[in-house]
Amino acid sequence: MSTVARSAPPPDCEEAAPPRVARLSGRWYAVAWTPVLLLVPVVAAAQRFDVLQLLAVLLLGAVHVTTAIIGRRAGARRLAEALVAVSVLMVIAYQLLWDEHQVFLYPLLALTMAVGVRRRLAPGLISGIALSGAVAAGLTSARLADALVFAIITYMAGFSAVLIDSLSQSTVELAAARERLARSAVAEERARFSRDLHDLLGHTLSVIVVKAQAVRRFAATDPGLTAEHARGIEEIGRNALEEVREAVAGYREEVLADELDSARSTLSDAGVRTEIRGTGTVLPPQIDRLFAWTVREGVTNILRHAPARSCAILVELANGVATIEIIDDGRPGGPAAEGAAAPTGSGLAGLRERAERLGGVLAADHEAGGFRLGVSVPVTETRSGP
Repeated sequence: MSTVARSAPPPDCEEAAPPRVARLSGRWYAVAWTPVLLLVPVVAAAQRFDVLQLLAVLLLGAVHVTTAIIGRRAGARRLAEALVAVSVLMVIAYQLLWDEHQVFLYPLLALTMAVGVRRRLAPGLISGIALSGAVAAGLTSARLADALVFAIITYMAGFSAVLIDSLSQSTVELAAARERLARSAVAEERARFSRDLHDLLGHTLSVIVVKAQAVRRFAATDPGLTAEHARGIEEIGRNALEEVREAVAGYREEVLADELDSARSTLSDAGVRTEIRGTGTVLPPQIDRLFAWTVREGVTNILRHAPARSCAILVELANGVATIEIIDDGRPGGPAAEGAAAPTGSGLAGLRERAERLGGVLAADHEAGGFRLGVSVPVTETRSGP
């Protein structure tokens, strides 16, 4: 049985770039606040012509920006955390030397921690710096309101960066999940089309070959029968074209009764005596379609892989289990199977996938004097169409 090749994923399914909101992560939020928080300390140092203080403020800002930029990069975590420690020491030294601008430097330090340390450590460190700064401010001014304002400002600065960074990370993960779902949908649709195309064309072309052989066999002796088979080839070709269109559109549906009638006619034209039992069995739509595909695949295998003289198709519904069996007396390797592979290719693989989606099993094996193809499905476990 021929194997349907699967091509590489289409270009539109390649890894998509993260959404724009994901690129605007917490680190850029922290960088954007740098000039706002350092404006007052810079102006104060410039007004006093205090070069050392000005250099300290600018160096603190540079360390903060560097930490924010490299903080979430792979392999730079240790360096970022070391820079956070440097920032803490610089803020402590600044307070010892000048003892001012805490309301600006502590929020800056909270932002540095939010984007410079591991995410699970950031909330605790921000809380610690906010509480310590609030205590210091309260002791200095002897006013509880000053301590509360200081703590709130520091908390808001640090945790806003943490939340934005978490949001951006979630956005990236959602984009990746959406990409995986898109790839899965494309792969599933490709597999469906591959199965349908194989089952449709494999069966149809096999029937056309049988009809063409009949035309050649009766051309000289029975013009009327030859014309009838020729009309059959034309009708089969038209039906195949419509079936392919339906398969492309995704609403191709098989009906077991029609497939059984077609199997009887096709096998009869090929000289195969056919017995069909259980034609009146009423099945759920999903199982009916699955069994229709099973009949089509079984008949195709008989025509292409093993010359048979007789075939039995049995349909049964008992004890909550629907079963179909196609048994023939053909053996692979005869004249009708020259150049053909054994019936274990993509057709049976696709049929097995259809059965498994309904909780069923497929059995295909050589028995003494022939081949047996069977599918069993629990009626109570049908979930979706094949």
